[in-house]
Amino acid sequence: MKRILSTLALAATISFTTMAQIVDLHDKAYLHPREDGKIERLYGPDFHDCDTATLAQLYQEWDEYTRKHPTDETGWRNYAEAQRRYWMNRKWPDESRTADINLVRRLKESIPDTYTYYYMMIRWSAVDFRDDDAPEDGWKRAQYENACKAMELLPDDVEEQEVKDLVGIMIDNLDTLRTNRLLFELYNRNLMASGQLQYHFNELQGMPDSALYIGDTHDFIPKLVIQRVLGLHRDKVFYNQGSCFDKSYNAKCFKLLGIPELDFDEWLRIHGTWTNEDWYRQFDWDKKVVQHICDHSTRPVCFSANGLSSDWLTDSLRARLYNEGLTLRYSATPYDNFAVKRRNIDQRYHLEYLLYPFQAKPKWNRSWGWYDVGNAENYVQLLKDQLPWYKKHDRKGYERLGHLFFRIAMNPVFSVATQVATNQRTDALPEGLSNMQDVEIFMKGVEFMEKYGIEKFLEEFEKHEKKQQEAEAAENNPNAKTK
Repeated sequence: MKRILSTLALAATISFTTMAQIVDLHDKAYLHPREDGKIERLYGPDFHDCDTATLAQLYQEWDEYTRKHPTDETGWRNYAEAQRRYWMNRKWPDESRTADINLVRRLKESIPDTYTYYYMMIRWSAVDFRDDDAPEDGWKRAQYENACKAMELLPDDVEEQEVKDLVGIMIDNLDTLRTNRLLFELYNRNLMASGQLQYHFNELQGMPDSALYIGDTHDFIPKLVIQRVLGLHRDKVFYNQGSCFDKSYNAKCFKLLGIPELDFDEWLRIHGTWTNEDWYRQFDWDKKVVQHICDHSTRPVCFSANGLSSDWLTDSLRARLYNEGLTLRYSATPYDNFAVKRRNIDQRYHLEYLLYPFQAKPKWNRSWGWYDVGNAENYVQLLKDQLPWYKKHDRKGYERLGHLFFRIAMNPVFSVATQVATNQRTDALPEGLSNMQDVEIFMKGVEFMEKYGIEKFLEEFEKHEKKQQEAEAAENNPNAKTK
């Protein structure tokens, strides 16, 4: 029993971001085109382990493939990705510009008037607007027009991220009609995992009435689905921080929000532009915009609970962000956010879905769906923060939350262990498990603990947390006396 408890507690303390995934990194055959024409779609992360020589080889192979199969849309996707990765690896020399022009020309000749062509041109149409004589907003207009055409040709097997990309463009252009149509496509085609919608529903649930949420499009597209498709929480509004350099977007949004407009051109005149060597200076404008919104918004301003490390927050702004569970709230005046967390847990958040495995659709790996890391960690941190209070003041609440905590804390490791046990893949063992016997003990331990010993698990987890904290403190202060 003690070994089972120890294994479970250790597994639960492992960072979600370092969880092993069942991906065979040694089998890269799918990166190369096959002579029979049966090829797989490639994505950026597929190229992560490729050295310069391999990238050059892939670039050449997919170039040759598209010349032999000029109408194969998947081949063009792979060629474009191989080209992008190749020139990225070489730090974008001047000749990459010629390669971009050549790619756009060949796309226009080979697959015009297709969904793939219009979707790819959302990125690559910028090639036509790099001359000094090009209109300032020419690329943005071309991007929008290509997105509109791609939207009308959505294939049956379109991917979630591509629809979200189109939504983001429509949001930036304040095209409400097309935004709504795409949101319905996301929902009706079942492209978004239910756990994703449930998490974002809880974010909206915990925010104050009429709150303004600042984030990137991936932060609030699920919330827009909840608002405009399901008709819930329609009082909340959003600002796309990723579009803060778009003067027309800022002008329209600030007007709708009743916020004084900022003059980006004047800021550039004062602070100058940045180069690739000091690109991080662009965040100075992000910080100015976000601080400006917080200072002048008549609505409560909220951020994702993951947002504290964002490059677009100043230190003084971070000091005024209060965690309310799944979101952060800006407040110039201190308040008891601990009580707000309990209110959200007891009255607002719908938490029972945490009793079931998180189901996410497969993304970059080719074996199984990944776990929604950030969302899971936010729940874990919230429950860890609140369990001591419930243990002292609300016994039933402690048992309920302890069960939820157990489920969500164990889910990442349990999901991997299940795959390992099913496929007998000892090369993909999660951290903390060294062989198949450990996996079997772990699986039985999860089942046993859930039935008979959640509280024992929580006690063991607290011990591991305390030891970890003491070890970190000792490492940070080696001269301190240890007991």
